[in-house]
Amino acid sequence: MLVVALSPALLCTPQPGIAQQVLGSADNRISQPTPETITNSSDPVVRPSPTSLEDAAAEQELLELANQRRREAGVPPLRMDASLNEAARAHALLMVERQQLSHQFDGESSLMPRLLEVGLNIDQAGENVAFNSSVAKVFEALMQSPPHRRNLLDANFNVAGMAALWSNGRLYVVQDFAHQAPKLAPASMK
Repeated sequence: MLVVALSPALLCTPQPGIAQQVLGSADNRISQPTPETITNSSDPVVRPSPTSLEDAAAEQELLELANQRRREAGVPPLRMDASLNEAARAHALLMVERQQLSHQFDGESSLMPRLLEVGLNIDQAGENVAFNSSVAKVFEALMQSPPHRRNLLDANFNVAGMAALWSNGRLYVVQDFAHQAPKLAPASMK
């Protein structure tokens, strides 16, 4: 779990054993990548959408599960943000390439600069990373970990980006959360 605020900066890193806690849970629902079938010729071509690793249905399910728990806690729902999704997927791809969990790899920007690079107007951010064999197992493990649960239920966060990528039977998940500052319009002159 990682939380960053612009002023003052706050960094919460996982304690030893958190990754193990995030990896273990008990639920048997399994989401699998959903390929898109293209049929413009006599032979149908199956193409993954948008890549063979990405699972858009799992990303949507992660958002729905988060918002369900937020409702139960009396917290406003998160809105999916395309720029946050882009940042989360880029980081998830690095985790898949390295086959490990991390909030920041060598040569990679830390969370806040990563999110600002995709053009977001935010003043606070947090991140959860995990992998497991299904969406439900990842989500429940995150909810069982107090720092990850805090990110999921943080009332200050109003937008999210979810990445879910499959590799070697594991669903790698990055959840980026942020507080998107309202766009201020200049006051009209009277």
